[in-house]
Amino acid sequence: MTEKRLFSWELLEDSTENKLKYFKDVIIPHRNIKTILEQLLKNAIEPDDALVYLVFGVTGVGKSRLKAEFEKRLLRHFEAEIIANPGSLVVGGIEVDGAEGGKFNYSDYYIQVLESLQEVLIDYKENYEIDEDDNEDNLRGDHEGKNSKALRRTMQKVFTHRQLKAYTLDEAQHLFDVAGGRQINVQMNWLKSIANKTQTVHVLFGTYDLLKCQEVNGQVGRRSEDYYLPPYYLDNSDDQKEFKKAINTLQRHFPVENEPELNEKWEYFMEYSIGCIGILKSWWYRALKNALDDGAKTVRIKDFQARELSSGRRKTIKKELEDGERRLAALYFEEKAKKPKSESQASSKSSTRKVGERKAIRDLVGVNQEG
Repeated sequence: MTEKRLFSWELLEDSTENKLKYFKDVIIPHRNIKTILEQLLKNAIEPDDALVYLVFGVTGVGKSRLKAEFEKRLLRHFEAEIIANPGSLVVGGIEVDGAEGGKFNYSDYYIQVLESLQEVLIDYKENYEIDEDDNEDNLRGDHEGKNSKALRRTMQKVFTHRQLKAYTLDEAQHLFDVAGGRQINVQMNWLKSIANKTQTVHVLFGTYDLLKCQEVNGQVGRRSEDYYLPPYYLDNSDDQKEFKKAINTLQRHFPVENEPELNEKWEYFMEYSIGCIGILKSWWYRALKNALDDGAKTVRIKDFQARELSSGRRKTIKKELEDGERRLAALYFEEKAKKPKSESQASSKSSTRKVGERKAIRDLVGVNQEG
């Protein structure tokens, strides 16, 4: 087994801090992420008329990993362009703050975006020669004063002049933490307008609350393309195989003297992580720290048991998953029902299945689900 270890043996003599850092940086092969990643990269490299993409899934399923990999791969693809034009940024992103009191703070959003792109003298941007009554995107909640439009104009210029191909928004469901369905439409109009004017692909990563766009108005859904990142399901043989591969890879990265044999415990790990690779990775990180703090030569089952998610936390995540899939299934099958019989009859039986059973919605990973 020695030749199979995936780290330098010198790491075993290193500090606990460096061992944990090494393990934290490990990337696990993930079929579902790979599928969506390839499509997002194609959309960013060769954009079409849809410039806004929504990526959603349950907590811990791997959205942050997908976002990071998307940004890294996009930078790699445009490496020659960056070398030729050092001013080119290619990609940027922020984590979206929640709306306070049902009102979205546009000025604060523009400032965060500009800061992320290292724009200078942000505080000195002024609203010169802009009509205060000009509201071409019918914005509501723009409550930060006269300079909001100046900040937006600056942001759009930065997107264009710095040749930004894509901009990512983490926790993007907060864009739609606004009062009323009409305001959700306004938010989507606003985002689509920015994407169109700058020709910058916007990729939103968030929870199932991103589905609000389609739930409020199907027309809004048509302005974006949606990608569902599901977990691995315990009742599916293909998912079991993928999850076992992840376990096998991850255990070989444990920077301990003796590699633990964890494949036989795959069902325990799959159940307690709810099939989410992000949850599994965080859990195993905590277990590794437990073992290292004890001076153990391997990561023991008792380390995993000591650091597993509580029953209450697992229950909460499972409920989020079930409720989210129910919302997604309702939207998907409602759209199918609107189509001619010849198009929808193949899925008519599937629409009667309960959440938790094998159903068509689980096969839609990486497939655009336009409203």
